[in-house]
Amino acid sequence: MNNTFEFNRFKNLLVNDGKKYFRNFGTALIVFCCLNAIYWIFNLLFGSETMSPIRFSMLLIWTALAMMLVPEKVYGKANLSREGVSFAMMPASSLEKFLSMFLYCAVVTPIIVFFGGYLVDAFLSIFPFGGFEKPIHLYSIGEIGRMMNDHSGAVRVGEATFNFTDVFSVGMMRTSLYVTILQWAAIFMLGNMLFKKHKAGKTFACYLGLGSGRLQHWMETIEGLPKSELFRIAHNASIWGVIIGILVTALLLFFTYRKIKTQKY
Repeated sequence: MNNTFEFNRFKNLLVNDGKKYFRNFGTALIVFCCLNAIYWIFNLLFGSETMSPIRFSMLLIWTALAMMLVPEKVYGKANLSREGVSFAMMPASSLEKFLSMFLYCAVVTPIIVFFGGYLVDAFLSIFPFGGFEKPIHLYSIGEIGRMMNDHSGAVRVGEATFNFTDVFSVGMMRTSLYVTILQWAAIFMLGNMLFKKHKAGKTFACYLGLGSGRLQHWMETIEGLPKSELFRIAHNASIWGVIIGILVTALLLFFTYRKIKTQKY
């Protein structure tokens, strides 16, 4: 199969992958969408309420967890010696296989889990006998920043503390959110193609190991600097973080595509 793109062939691949997606991950999607209901039941039993910003944060966590698991659940056999032959023999190019994988892992999954969870949460919040304080609003990026400031969302850099919105502009937050979603998907897509077993767990362990080392080195570097210098460093780090994030995401996706194209069976 040549590395080309043909619309009808890609459409058929999307349909086939969609059937596999909902067959292998459909139950998990329902569970993730309903996880906030656990807080609602807990609150009813103990006479408490969970505030909407906390539930909003929980939706983001469930979305991230779903994105961790979906590559392995749907495409986990793609790099296996025997089971992966069916993936290799599919009538689609490597580019089409990669694009379909990307759409289901990086676009379809976060949309279904986040907005599905939001609809479940909104339904439960209309009942008059408590559980949830009030419905979750689909906050704009600027409102998310203000919400974080109002709920102790301060950024601590070395010995200095800044408001979240002092360091991150609305545009930067919006760009960072989109880049983070794509990068998170790209990390686990590549891990799925590299590891043979326990793909999500091994990928997450590698992510933690690399991330903690970089953070510790950065904190040791800025220790003892004056507040004005710390603010400048934090602000510049937010900008460079997005730039580096875009480059890293592009590389991760490229390596995933190359692994799909060169996979031996």
